[in-house]
Amino acid sequence: MTYKELMEFALLHYEEGGDFIYECWDERIFNEYVAEFGDISKSKALEIFKQLEERRQEIQSTIW
Repeated sequence: MTYKELMEFALLHYEEGGDFIYECWDERIFNEYVAEFGDISKSKALEIFKQLEERRQEIQSTIW
């Protein structure tokens, strides 16, 4: 998946954790991630979105 494809995919999954990628990742961060961890497939992107959404929910549950 290219950077542009990832951004489009993240926008489609904005409410499921894709918002963080869409709002916070630029092409430099994308390239660093790919260099360190390898290419991002759709299934890998969905895993990342899920982890981000779980983390967000965990943090929100601890806020008074």
